[in-house]
Amino acid sequence: MNALVTGASSGIGRALSIEFCREGGKVLGVGRSVERLEEIKNAYNNCFDYLVLDLSDVRSVRSVVAEVARRFEVLDVLVNNAGYGLYRNLLDLSIDEIVSMTLVNFVTPLALVNELLPLMRRGSTVVNVITAGVHVLMTKLPLYGATKIALHYASEALRRELRAKGIHLLSVYPGVVRTSFHSRAGLSDVRGGVSPEEVAKKIIKSVKSRKKRVYIPGYLEVARVFLGPHLLALY
Repeated sequence: MNALVTGASSGIGRALSIEFCREGGKVLGVGRSVERLEEIKNAYNNCFDYLVLDLSDVRSVRSVVAEVARRFEVLDVLVNNAGYGLYRNLLDLSIDEIVSMTLVNFVTPLALVNELLPLMRRGSTVVNVITAGVHVLMTKLPLYGATKIALHYASEALRRELRAKGIHLLSVYPGVVRTSFHSRAGLSDVRGGVSPEEVAKKIIKSVKSRKKRVYIPGYLEVARVFLGPHLLALY
């Protein structure tokens, strides 16, 4: 199984890259931390290699596509995992921050699907890591929530388009995950949550079983059932 994983240097992306390697796959990871990516490569040299890129620059998509084409005859799994947030009101964000987050969380994932599609065959899978927070109003992470809702909406439409080509799309909706996401976003005191390793295992299991959507933990799917499109301010 050949996989491309964005946001591979930490959190879910790192755990997922390692899990793919343990499953016997080949992984090309995209991230920004050379040191952390090199750590994975040193541990899984026969399986893992990486690209250091900033996905807020859409031109980086061309570099990713070129490297995937060079390394893999076909791409079996594309994981759009890279993303970040800021604990800041919308009116307190700069134009550059708004544009950058929208590119990383929403635009680049769609661009990667479009550009990598010729390298994917029938039976391949696109994995879009979204957030269970799309079913509530994340008042402390408003732009993050907006970009992820956009990805959620696009994924529902994209699933129909990819189906005609024999390609599966899995939408992943994690709750709070024990990663550096929150501290990088500006909030240090976040308790609880699941481990990135648990999320990675659930994703791979869902890819194998061809699930359309997976909520982690599973009880978060209740939010989708009962809240639907109604954005209650719960966070």
